[in-house]
Amino acid sequence: MDLTDARGHEQGGERPALIMGQANGLVVVVPFTTNLRTIRFSHTVSVSPSPHNGLDRESVALVFQIVALDRERFIHRIGNLDEQELQVIAALVKDVLNLDK
Repeated sequence: MDLTDARGHEQGGERPALIMGQANGLVVVVPFTTNLRTIRFSHTVSVSPSPHNGLDRESVALVFQIVALDRERFIHRIGNLDEQELQVIAALVKDVLNLDK
């Protein structure tokens, strides 16, 4: 996805993202970063590269940066996460959005 117009603490530039859902022309995503120091923050998940997910470097899913973006920002699909990684990220999304309370 392309976030070249990011501001402040928002993620910027072209980067991988996990699509969590979509509606009305918007796509809800969890952005990724290759800045491994970000794993120190809560609501992050380390994701190793694999042929299945298409990542080329160790990455961190920044669940606390979940965002809805227009479909036009997306460049191409690179792969899929495995079920265990999806479950961990989904649980953190529920927590960050207070959906379990």
